[in-house]
Amino acid sequence: MRQRFPHIIRISVLGEDLPEHDNRVELDPQIKDSSGIPAPRVVYAYSENSVKMLEHSGNMARQALEAAGAIEILDSGIIQPAFHLLGTARMGSDSKKSVVNAHHRAHDVPNLYIVDGSSFATSAAVNPTSTIGALALRAADKIWEERRSA
Repeated sequence: MRQRFPHIIRISVLGEDLPEHDNRVELDPQIKDSSGIPAPRVVYAYSENSVKMLEHSGNMARQALEAAGAIEILDSGIIQPAFHLLGTARMGSDSKKSVVNAHHRAHDVPNLYIVDGSSFATSAAVNPTSTIGALALRAADKIWEERRSA
């Protein structure tokens, strides 16, 4: 540990999947909650483009480490599953093109707020957790502000 710990670096590759028709969130026909409502089920697979992108990025990371003089390179390959689910409830002002408004309130269901990564139209180059937290706080402020007008 004394020999390796001060001399280790990790490179993580981040990429963005293109929209794929077969990747989706659907209702599970067999699993239901305590009220009998079907549970959501995520159907996802890396596309050919995503696999090529991750392989290319991994090769570039390896080249960077070799150029820096790495003695040993450990490659975990493409990790499955390793993703943040984004984009299923797009944010926008036009109810024909989006699901929620700028405060995450659903256009079609006035008392429904969807506060997670599903409002993202695209991913960023970093983990989305902080952005989701900030958007959740903004939505909470709006809910609190409007609590008496409903």
